[in-house]
Amino acid sequence: MLTRGPVICAALLWMVAALGCSAAPPAAGSAAARSTPAAGSAPATAVPSADAALSFTVTGNRPVPPNGSQDTHARTPTAGCDSATFTADKVLGSKVADGFDLAGFPASADLLRHFLAGKGTEVDYPAGSPISTKALSSSAFRAVNHEVQEAILRELKAGKTRVRLSRAQLPTVAFESKNSDLYWGFRGTQGVTVTGSGSRENGRYAGTLSYVIRDSYGFPASDTLHGFGAPMRYLQTACGAPQHPGGARWFPDTITVTVPFSQPAP
Repeated sequence: MLTRGPVICAALLWMVAALGCSAAPPAAGSAAARSTPAAGSAPATAVPSADAALSFTVTGNRPVPPNGSQDTHARTPTAGCDSATFTADKVLGSKVADGFDLAGFPASADLLRHFLAGKGTEVDYPAGSPISTKALSSSAFRAVNHEVQEAILRELKAGKTRVRLSRAQLPTVAFESKNSDLYWGFRGTQGVTVTGSGSRENGRYAGTLSYVIRDSYGFPASDTLHGFGAPMRYLQTACGAPQHPGGARWFPDTITVTVPFSQPAP
């Protein structure tokens, strides 16, 4: 007959034998062995999801180049300013501005009057202003915005998060509809600046772009404008301010337009 001690020992041995599969160390090459990191090794790093949040910025500038709209008295230094012609052309300019008001083109009227005043200071129309809203809905701006957004998307797909658009990627906006405040006030604009930011989430790039459409308000030699372009150029050059008191002067002007940026991410 076994004593109590040997009986307890035998029972414990039987339990260890019954649980031996779970207690035994994993065989070399087993799944458990492969999942156990070696002593001193770095912990595994999770691979980020392709749809993880990612921020990006957009910049681009196409400056206004020197052009005939910016001509001053220095362009025709030997030209004399005839007082009778000066007076008649000033009256004509005022009548044209009044006509713009009657036609429902307030920006065109304001810009022409600013030109006739000869101050030469910049005029800026902010986002949300009436002329900005008209620009936003115009087919000319929508075509440019589509082209710019496609260029930004290509840069983002290439892995860039700081997108810098070149001059070639920034087309200018030409407002060609003559039954529009945009045409009589701006027509073919000469430069543009784009800034923006956004992020990639839920399978899309989303953010905001801000366009500053830039122009030089003035009258080049080729700008006849149905008969009043040449007299306005005379006031700008032969009788240009500040050489001639009361003369006209070209000036820079801008329209700011803000739009959403929303494109599918790869």
